[in-house]
Amino acid sequence: MAWGILLVGIGVGAYRLEGVSPRSILSFSQSLFLVLGAVGAFWLLYNLTTYVLALGNIPGFATASSKVVAHPFLYSAAFGSSLLFTALPEEFVFRGYFQSKLITESGGTGWRAVATGTGTAAVLFALFHLPRWFLMSGHGVGPALATRLSVLVISGLAFGLIYALTNNLWLVALFHATMNQPPLLFTVNIPAELHFVVGIIEYTTMVGFTIAVLYLTSSNLISAV
Repeated sequence: MAWGILLVGIGVGAYRLEGVSPRSILSFSQSLFLVLGAVGAFWLLYNLTTYVLALGNIPGFATASSKVVAHPFLYSAAFGSSLLFTALPEEFVFRGYFQSKLITESGGTGWRAVATGTGTAAVLFALFHLPRWFLMSGHGVGPALATRLSVLVISGLAFGLIYALTNNLWLVALFHATMNQPPLLFTVNIPAELHFVVGIIEYTTMVGFTIAVLYLTSSNLISAV
């Protein structure tokens, strides 16, 4: 929670200096219900995929009910907490402010500006998690840190691409919270050595899913803000 409050303070201060109202970044647009529908459809796809893998006897996947099913209220509380105190503050700062600012400073239009802004914001997003890695997790420098930073950069790139495509911070924050608290109805225990590969597949699928939704809805998912 402290990290989230710190980020909100930094973000609000930065927006004020830029003369931008923070409310305009987080306002509920007419696409809210479509956002919820898109995230719900992604949850459905997520669970269908895990169920099919479990039926195929893929190691790490089972058809037994998960803790989400056993404790739905605890999961809802955890997801809500992740959304409000982690995902939303981080996206508010790193996508809403840093990425947008970096794209503007890089030219504002064209794929090079978008790539520069999105990539730089993703790296900053990964580096922001270093203090938590050292202070709270008790881990040191090593292969595990390199893997962790790589996954964070990949996730930052995915969230950044989705934000660049939709300009919808709520959609990105909900996807972010989904990855922090996966809504899996079936038991999943992926081997540690496969976390990186699975992460790449998950985030790539998320971006592809967003592009498909934009195509199917004639880009109505894009925020008017």
